[in-house]
Amino acid sequence: MTQTFENLPDPEETTLPQATVLWGHPKGLWVIVAAEAWVAFSLYGMLALLVIYMQDYILKPEHLEHVWGINPLLTLIKYLYNPIGLPALAASIMGLFMAAVSALPLLGGWLADRFIGRTRIIIIGAVLMTFGHGLMSFESSFVFALLCLLIGSSCSSTMKAQLGALYAQDDKRRADAYQLYSLGVQIAVIISPILCAFLGKIAWHWGFLAAGIGMATGLICYLMGRKWLPPETKKQHKKEVIILSAIEKKRVFLLIMLVFVFAIGAIPNEEIFDGYLLWGKEHYQLTFWGYDFPVSTLLSLDGLISSATAIFVLWFWRFFEKKHNPVAEIWKVFWGSLIASLGPLCLVLAQFFYPAPHTISLWWGVVFHTINDIGFSMVFSIGLALFSRVAPVSLNTLLVSFFTLHLTFSNLMVGKLASQVAVMPGILFWFIHAMAALCATLIFLFCALYFKKLLIPKNVS
Repeated sequence: MTQTFENLPDPEETTLPQATVLWGHPKGLWVIVAAEAWVAFSLYGMLALLVIYMQDYILKPEHLEHVWGINPLLTLIKYLYNPIGLPALAASIMGLFMAAVSALPLLGGWLADRFIGRTRIIIIGAVLMTFGHGLMSFESSFVFALLCLLIGSSCSSTMKAQLGALYAQDDKRRADAYQLYSLGVQIAVIISPILCAFLGKIAWHWGFLAAGIGMATGLICYLMGRKWLPPETKKQHKKEVIILSAIEKKRVFLLIMLVFVFAIGAIPNEEIFDGYLLWGKEHYQLTFWGYDFPVSTLLSLDGLISSATAIFVLWFWRFFEKKHNPVAEIWKVFWGSLIASLGPLCLVLAQFFYPAPHTISLWWGVVFHTINDIGFSMVFSIGLALFSRVAPVSLNTLLVSFFTLHLTFSNLMVGKLASQVAVMPGILFWFIHAMAALCATLIFLFCALYFKKLLIPKNVS
């Protein structure tokens, strides 16, 4: 399943008055939806190409020797993962890159609020990302392209934080606005891997160029619609003494520990961007009606399935709780994690029955993505709701932001696991992923049973 890396809206942000609306919402909403959709198009189109591009082209000896600044990166990767072989090196770099992508937006949000301002940092980020996609077309500038993309994505991610300021806190349209925002991003995530992958199949630079054009288009949308967005606000950051009760301290400690449990449980989902593509390139039958298609288009398949499963999960829990008592978030997370642990087992079975290269039907992949996305939808979104409710008011924003770092920790582990995809038997590779998710499931179960007072409201089962 795909996910966006974002800063949560500041509840103290001044609401922007809107005299003109479009389709029942402030025009600023549609500006953000359009701009963010293009940003997502850019980012996920590039991610669809990156690990395959590294394995099949840039990290090969005849190209690697021309890459500026590659030695420090290789030294860091060797220290963290000690990869052996080309696929392992590509997977390790991808894991570290994904970890940084999920962590740096927190830094970007802090810089925007404290020093630079959102408008300036968004423009800086968009320009850097566009420049980074362009640098990807030249083998010598590969490392600098990665740096531009990392810094740029951390800056441009602050754009979505302006959405909440378009509405008053009691405005009933707020929920619809976030759904429309998510829909726009998800549509882009479905389309971009297909388009960029097919262009990349013709020539790598065409795929990265398409991602760069998407990023530039997002910047144009943002600048043209800036007058309908919230104005910059100067915040006075006061030093406050935070006093927590005994039970609040226990909750804070428990939530911090749960972040690492969520990280372990997310390993199968985060592997989709890394080792899964390398494995799929060697084992799936990548043909449809007689036509070959790039393995990167599997990310579009995942985006399509994740959209449907997210709607299904939302409907299921509403339907279930109408007929039964409300279910605590930790129990929903437990069931989601249990379901997610079954996804990699589908690939274990596929590898067992079809061990030869390029013999596994994509229907196995459809089943894997469906099970994984149902589980991850429950774990990620409901886990975020759990943190938001349980965290003390004085530390709520900090702890909710810390929750998103579980994706960073997960990708650091994925980088190591993915580095083994070419040397480890496929059955063992995916079995380890299933056991990681199952391990997290058992810990969630333990927490639900033994930390009821800390995690479960009195009126919820």
